[in-house]
Formats: sequence, structure tokens, C-alpha cells
Amino acid sequence: MMLLLAGVLALAGCGKEKPAALVMEGVTVDLPKLKEAFATASPELKASVSEVGMGVRYNDYSRAFTALAKLDSAPDLTEPQKKIVSEVADQVKQLAAKAAAPPAK
Repeated sequence: MMLLLAGVLALAGCGKEKPAALVMEGVTVDLPKLKEAFATASPELKASVSEVGMGVRYNDYSRAFTALAKLDSAPDLTEPQKKIVSEVADQVKQLAAKAAAPPAK
């Protein structure tokens, strides 16, 4: 009986929650998914992923777009990597557009 309880407790501790996507100005930017897609990539690509995150967090969208362009032009990207780069680029475009829009009266 104790062995069964220990097994259940061990399995319960193994389930890590994935970080939630960032929501800013009502736009969801899936930075955790981008980071996950490049988890085994080269240090240069990982640095670009970090730059995307920094650009989004600090409202420096040109920084985010530059880093996304580097990721997009990298040779040997997998289809899932290409897809998430495109999705995040679209999300950052939406965020940049909302930030540039005049406030509603």
C-alpha cells in the first residue's frame, strides 16, 4: 500500500506546467512555444529567440521583428519552427498595431 502511494506521489510531481503565453493589449504572444521549438537549436538561434522575448516585453517591436527575421532566414529550420516563427511574427504585428493605435475616447 505504501509503495502504491509513493508511486502516485512521484508521478504527481513529474507533471510540469508549461509557461503561459504572454497576453499584452489583448494579444496573445506565444513566446513559450517559440522557445520550446528552438530548445535544441544553436546558441545563435536561441539568442534570437531571447531577443524576440525582450523586444515584446519591453515594447521594442523593431527589436522583436529583427530577431524574428533572423530566425525566419535561418537555414535548416524545421516546418514546426517555421510555423511558430510565422505565428509569433503575426502576433507581434498585432501587438505593434495596437500599441501604435491612438487610445479610444
